Amino acid sequence: MNAENYESMKCGDYAITQELCIGDKTVVFGEKPGDSGPDQYLCANRQIVLFYASYTEIETGSYLDMMDVFTTRVKGQIEKARETLKQIKVPLEVITPEMCYPHDLSQDLNEKVIAIKPEVLRPECQYAVYQLGYVMGGFGAHGNARGNAVFVKKLYSQEDTRFERYDVQGIVKPECLPEWAKQNLEQIRRGREKKKSRKGDVR
Repeated sequence: MNAENYESMKCGDYAITQELCIGDKTVVFGEKPGDSGPDQYLCANRQIVLFYASYTEIETGSYLDMMDVFTTRVKGQIEKARETLKQIKVPLEVITPEMCYPHDLSQDLNEKVIAIKPEVLRPECQYAVYQLGYVMGGFGAHGNARGNAVFVKKLYSQEDTRFERYDVQGIVKPECLPEWAKQNLEQIRRGREKKKSRKGDVR
């Protein structure tokens, strides 16, 4: 985060001066400008909900105390991230641009397997298990669309999520899909076909 963003990001009267996003949390450190009292510094966790920052687990105190809280929380998140990666039962590989068809904004992404650009993801998540998704819809999924939203079902976790069209690296070449991704893709497609069949049976 650059200096301008630091100045504009605040938690109450505290200006956020440091942050680290790792695992499922962003840990922030802040300072109350012009204050030299016992609660001059802050440590908290931040989430962005509908473009607004929400702060939880807020603590205030001296610089050293809050820096101790900040580093302790960060270390805890590092350990959680390590454990999460250990639980992944497939190879941790990266989908590169060469493994995708050249991305063209005129392409329709609906019902295609896409890869998200690694740099869009947190450093510890820049692997195929987080990159690969099956496009379910969204205004940004259409060719030459004005919208940006692309709704995706992740191939590994099968969670539903949203990315922006400019986050997409490209449609993945079928021969470059890992074996686990091909199997999960078939499960997703079979599930969608069953739903369509049930809707068709309704009279």
